[in-house]
Amino acid sequence: MMQNDRGKQLPPDSQFIFLKDVKPGMKNLHIIFIVLEVGKPTHTKDGHDVRSCKVADKTGSMNVSVWDEAGHVIQPGDICKFIKGYAALWKGGLTLYTGKIGEILKIGEFCLNFIEMPNFSESNPESWKNETPQRKSPTEGGDSNQKGESSMPLGPAGQTIRPQLTGNGQVYNQQRVQPRPQMGGPQRGIMNGSNNVPGSNAAMGRGGGRGGVRR
Repeated sequence: MMQNDRGKQLPPDSQFIFLKDVKPGMKNLHIIFIVLEVGKPTHTKDGHDVRSCKVADKTGSMNVSVWDEAGHVIQPGDICKFIKGYAALWKGGLTLYTGKIGEILKIGEFCLNFIEMPNFSESNPESWKNETPQRKSPTEGGDSNQKGESSMPLGPAGQTIRPQLTGNGQVYNQQRVQPRPQMGGPQRGIMNGSNNVPGSNAAMGRGGGRGGVRR
């Protein structure tokens, strides 16, 4: 719901956070931002109008999902307080939602320092793949991976364990298959105990040698 903040009991300033601190799954969020863009409405089967609005503060930008009445009155340049909302992933990017108890309150116009980049709602699945709600950022948690790379498990002496290479959607199998012997040649299939190398039995049967296997 889009309202003016007059007469409202608002959370103290100490409870407000910046967009850069928002993580998937966080609830009861309080944020101050400026509205940059208001998208066209999408009509739901239930008769609601939903708009995606781009908002920003001094740490970056993010999308906010705005429903019904709020979407009709919110305008670019509005400075708003986002109260008791939550954050979730939508198509790989972070999005803010008011939910049932959340509100968007207009507190002013135009006069707010902000930057548009980074845009935290840009689709980046790897960034949130292993993210848990309210997890600290790499700089806060002492994580050595501070370049936005996906985390990998560490082996002995801190060495990174690389995943297996993939090709055509399947894990690449590095086991080499023994080549088939030429037709009519004396070469027989190679046997190791009771395990036959693929292709050896068929080659022996065709060769007609004394060691041929009949099925």
